[in-house]
Amino acid sequence: MNQNRYNILKSLSKGPSGQTFLAQPPGAAQTRVVIKQIYRPQEPLDALTKRMRSVGRHPQLPALVDSWQLSEGQFLAFEYIAYPAITQVQTPPWLPNQVTRWLLSLLPVLEHLHSFRLIHGDIRPANIRQANNVRPDNTPAPPPVLVDLRITKPLDKPALNVMGGDAAYAAPEQALGKLVYASDLYSLGLVAIHLLTGLAPFDLYSVADNRWIWPDLVTDPLPNNLSQVLAKLLERSLDVRYTSADQVITDLKKSPALSLIDKARSFLPVTDSWPQPLQALAKAPQLAEAQSKPSRQIPWHPLYQLTTGITTALALRGNTLAMGTSQGTLLMGNLAAGPEVHPLKGRRHRDRITALVFHPQGHTLYSACSDGTVKLWDLTTGKLKETLSQSGWQPTDLAIAPPYLIVSDGTGHITLWDLERLTPCHSFNQHQDWVNAIAASGQRLVSISCDRTLRLWSLSERRLLETLPISPSRALALHPSGSHVIVGDGQGTINVWHGPTLAAKDRLCNVGDGITTLALSADARLLAVGTDSNTLKVYEGASGQCVSELSQGWGVVAIAFDGHTLVSSSQDETVTIWQRGAAKGH
Repeated sequence: MNQNRYNILKSLSKGPSGQTFLAQPPGAAQTRVVIKQIYRPQEPLDALTKRMRSVGRHPQLPALVDSWQLSEGQFLAFEYIAYPAITQVQTPPWLPNQVTRWLLSLLPVLEHLHSFRLIHGDIRPANIRQANNVRPDNTPAPPPVLVDLRITKPLDKPALNVMGGDAAYAAPEQALGKLVYASDLYSLGLVAIHLLTGLAPFDLYSVADNRWIWPDLVTDPLPNNLSQVLAKLLERSLDVRYTSADQVITDLKKSPALSLIDKARSFLPVTDSWPQPLQALAKAPQLAEAQSKPSRQIPWHPLYQLTTGITTALALRGNTLAMGTSQGTLLMGNLAAGPEVHPLKGRRHRDRITALVFHPQGHTLYSACSDGTVKLWDLTTGKLKETLSQSGWQPTDLAIAPPYLIVSDGTGHITLWDLERLTPCHSFNQHQDWVNAIAASGQRLVSISCDRTLRLWSLSERRLLETLPISPSRALALHPSGSHVIVGDGQGTINVWHGPTLAAKDRLCNVGDGITTLALSADARLLAVGTDSNTLKVYEGASGQCVSELSQGWGVVAIAFDGHTLVSSSQDETVTIWQRGAAKGH
């Protein structure tokens, strides 16, 4: 510690990775700072300082005021928050509406923190500071402040291996040395039930009955939505617990009446019959047909079948077909010339190719790969033009929406690259797990992730517009208008969200098997659906009914579809090219 810079007043905490002090800057007798010492730096000081300054701009987090590095490690000086702990300002138990308002004031702070891929790791009453609610001028008290951020290292994988935190307020996985974003939400839920009951968390769980008993100890009736939110926050299983703060905010803002409606709907019988003419897609002009007519059947004739190894990505433009394999090979074919294919020249990918996309106006093919690279290929010469890479990158999907090349990855990031300069210019980082798929149209981008969310983004404003909870899903398609988003889930259900904010949701159908991939025809009238089984199905958007069912190798991996040609790859290492025939029946 540089004693010439700061006068150490007392030690606040000490752990295996660092310690914190209360200190006084030189020449500032009335000023206090909290200094965090990091024994073993994980990144350059400049990068750490830049990130923590951005994090600290939130009014409910301490601001970073100074940073330096010595042989003893890195040092960060944070604004000292002199407010007392929330339980000292108002002794529990609190009223339910007070706890709801308190949760809604702190959840955006966690959303902000998690957007920087940071986990607090030690949420407890002592680390939530609150100004006195009674103020001389009758002005509202400022919102609570979250202090003592334990983890400064960004999350670059699904979980951090970290020990520590207050055991009374720690999530179950934290006791095993594992930290995820949902761990912070669990701890916040524990603080909430402490505020409701005035009892310590250990007194609110019955080991003998293996259940939470806090609902029996709350004296005031809880609104249904608050009760349900707390129950989901405190789920021991990560598969059931909330995965993001915005999901909690959405549920907390539901009125009790809406919660009752949702509950009533859960008792309705599930029907396997086809729905009425699909409302979601029928609202799109390109999909609106005469709905009174029965669905026609569309035949498809197999042109070729290729054996290429497991083909994990496909792209089709006119007669040009691009195929990427699980071994990193890129193959090109001309469908008008026959079944011959040839590899592209240049340093090939070293792992599974995850996505392919053609430049909409040029002779360039973009390929993304699990080896951490995106490559650009000149289709006039068949040679490699450029290789893009970033530290820790795990590209999962690609989209082009000029002026951007958009790349999603396994860390939850979606990066916008300048299409001309080939430089990264912005990153969306609100997803908290692997991004499975992205799609773009105009200035709208949509994405689905293993964090069980569907997110809508504005490319022109470079911001998140909407977050919607979904069941585990791998397949995504976006209508050309940008107002209709189609998601296929692991249970075989295809749902459609529509409208400027995707506020309305309709169920298209259930195909009976887990959905692996979706593709809209160029005119957006037909939807091709690949599943884990040996069938490939085509649905009509206006009616929501199956108009084609094709048998092929087991397990559809990828689809390319323009409405007249349908290309599918499967786990049996074959690629089948289908040609559309004349429609039968009206």
